[in-house]
Amino acid sequence: MSRYSQARLDREAAYFEAEAKRSDTAARSGERDAKDPNLSTCTQGVASRCAAIARSDAREYRHIARELRAGEVPDCLQLD
Repeated sequence: MSRYSQARLDREAAYFEAEAKRSDTAARSGERDAKDPNLSTCTQGVASRCAAIARSDAREYRHIARELRAGEVPDCLQLD
């Protein structure tokens, strides 16, 4: 059981859900750039890797949000 109110945890969860959406947007941008024939192969490679990292971040943010909504504070967070 968390020492934080569910309302506080829900606010924190909303923040992480918004971050997940931003990461999804960044991933789509990276995926577009990775396929852009006007960019160098080096730039395409970097864009591809950045897209993968952004997708991973989005998954992590959603996981954190689910835990917060369930009333748990993940070990990776310090809310104070």
